[in-house]
Amino acid sequence: MSIDILRGVAILWVVLFHLWGDLEYFPGVPRVYYDQLWYQIEEGRGPWAIVTSVTDLIFRKGFQGVPLFMMISGLSLTIAAYRSGDGLRWPAFLYARFRKLLVPYWVGVGLTYAVISLIAWRQMAIHGGPFSEQFGHGVTISERTFLQIDGGVIFASITLLPRLLQGEWFFAPQLALWFVGLLGQYYLLFPLLFFAMRKLGVVAFLVLTFAITVGANAWAVHEYAALEFKFFLVTGWAPFRLFEFTSGMGLGWLLIDPRGRRALDVVRHPGVLAASAILGLGSMIAGDLLIGWWTIDNVLGRDAVLYLQALALPLVTLGLALMSLPLLVRRPSRVDVTMPVRALVGIGVMSYAILIVNDAMRLVASQLRLEDLPDPLWWTFLVGIYVPASVALAWPLAHVLGLFPRRRTVGRAPAPMLPAAAPVVTPAPVEMGAS
Repeated sequence: MSIDILRGVAILWVVLFHLWGDLEYFPGVPRVYYDQLWYQIEEGRGPWAIVTSVTDLIFRKGFQGVPLFMMISGLSLTIAAYRSGDGLRWPAFLYARFRKLLVPYWVGVGLTYAVISLIAWRQMAIHGGPFSEQFGHGVTISERTFLQIDGGVIFASITLLPRLLQGEWFFAPQLALWFVGLLGQYYLLFPLLFFAMRKLGVVAFLVLTFAITVGANAWAVHEYAALEFKFFLVTGWAPFRLFEFTSGMGLGWLLIDPRGRRALDVVRHPGVLAASAILGLGSMIAGDLLIGWWTIDNVLGRDAVLYLQALALPLVTLGLALMSLPLLVRRPSRVDVTMPVRALVGIGVMSYAILIVNDAMRLVASQLRLEDLPDPLWWTFLVGIYVPASVALAWPLAHVLGLFPRRRTVGRAPAPMLPAAAPVVTPAPVEMGAS
């Protein structure tokens, strides 16, 4: 249940990030919002200014639902593999998970194109012009960004793998479903990673995969001057984000491996949990501040600062794992049967379906903004339909796709745990070594 609670929090964070990000159009890096919050406090601008700065910061960080969901997937697969015991058969194990991952993906692709077609038809009725022109260039996301759809984009979205090979196909055009390609890589790597964790020991395994992740990002900085220059590469390929998945594997080991029983008892101490939450928050903030940090005059050279960005996402991931620990290791309580918690669990179980529906809702919201909907109607849609419908429409879809868990049996594949927000691309920095 704790995993589903965490998943529910994460998917709501992602949906709110999509909504807020589309309204803001091109948000700055997280550090901008930390600076804004500090300015409101320092200048004594009042409680409301501070509250809105806090909410802006929380919404801006919603793209970190990506590493959070990756971590949950590593945790889930590790628990499932342990529960399978000696009866674990990797081909069947992986087939079940790929089926749960890819069938909803293709449903999402079909739904997105259906909504794009309806919007294109409406645009054609309002503004004229051929349907093909409206379909290929007339549909927007976040009001000012027009989707460019051609044969290559359609092929890339259906076959999935090409999305990871070219930047213009990465969000093609299901903006949030790019994560499926990354999760597929983790599924393929999981047998090797699971063997390595058990062979090396969990601590050595986590240190090694953290180092691999940092090293891969440092290589990208060396080759391309900054991570943003190869956004689709460092966002969509496993070596650049490996620690997200393996940190979840480490948590799964702690929760289920009998050899971790003593460690689990230690971690459940209130003092340890408090320290974990505080250290996690510090690590996450440190990672946030490194994102888009390109120059520090008279302190570090430009090249050194760019290389420090290789630590940004791994530190954020470490922070999220440490902050999730108190929830994951807690013992069941009466709170679990309360309506808010049960609702959050249900949302977590439906997270994949919610993400599929939310992609379509973003397109509808953008279309309504283009039509200059009166403010009362716009805000009614925003508050009363956008987020509630993303959840309500996902419920029947999740049932059709078989995402709701049945009675647990050994080796049964859980629903994919990785709906993920796409990070906002930050402006490109100057090249390394430039004056």
